[in-house]
Amino acid sequence: MFKIREHIYLFIIAVICSFVTTVSANESSYKENFYNLFISGNVSKWDNLITQFESDNTKKDESAKFELLEYYYGYIGHLIDIKNEDRAEEYLKKAVPLAEELVNKYPNNALLRGYNANIIGFQIAVSPLRAATLARGMMKDAKLSITLAPNDAIVNILSGNIFLYMPDFIGGDTKKSLLQYKKALAEFEADEKLRENNWMYLQLMVTIGIVYEKLENYAEAKNMYEKALKIYPNYPHVRDKKYPNILKKIEKK
Repeated sequence: MFKIREHIYLFIIAVICSFVTTVSANESSYKENFYNLFISGNVSKWDNLITQFESDNTKKDESAKFELLEYYYGYIGHLIDIKNEDRAEEYLKKAVPLAEELVNKYPNNALLRGYNANIIGFQIAVSPLRAATLARGMMKDAKLSITLAPNDAIVNILSGNIFLYMPDFIGGDTKKSLLQYKKALAEFEADEKLRENNWMYLQLMVTIGIVYEKLENYAEAKNMYEKALKIYPNYPHVRDKKYPNILKKIEKK
């Protein structure tokens, strides 16, 4: 009888361990898959992965909503970059209510405020006429976000985005964006765990390069693109576009 109970006990433990391992692998696989697609220059394939995430019944809790909001943010930004405003609008129809739901539940969460400010910014980017009604709320959330968590890397990125991409009359300021981005970069580089499977680290380096280009500091832009290539040598956007272009600009100067 004791042996039977022992076997049953061991079987139950094995099942539990198997379940925990499966859940852990599932949780990590999404982040890793999004990351791998980003660094290989295949952000367009995020579409299918987001759909998979949305339909995954193990991804329905609050932490999953936070994670999904990050993917919406990244993918909408990509769609706007490639001038696919129609598709960006489709994703905004999902991102806006999700961000509002989470902000209403957690009004003092700095990260949520930062994401919400950026999602409002995307709405303005897709339809500039919305600036009249949306800009004030965007700036309020951006300021609150950085006030609540001034040393958070992602919050600094999200704050920097507002300064970089918004027109001056709304609150845009390229030099301020650079300060926020450099602070975020220092925070990333001080925390190896934060960099793990985090597509925002690579995007941040590229964005800092872009800011330096806007400021016509081509030498620093070149340094930043070289830094990105040293870590991600096969990232096509920098390898094939940004780095060759900055070399041409330096040559002409």
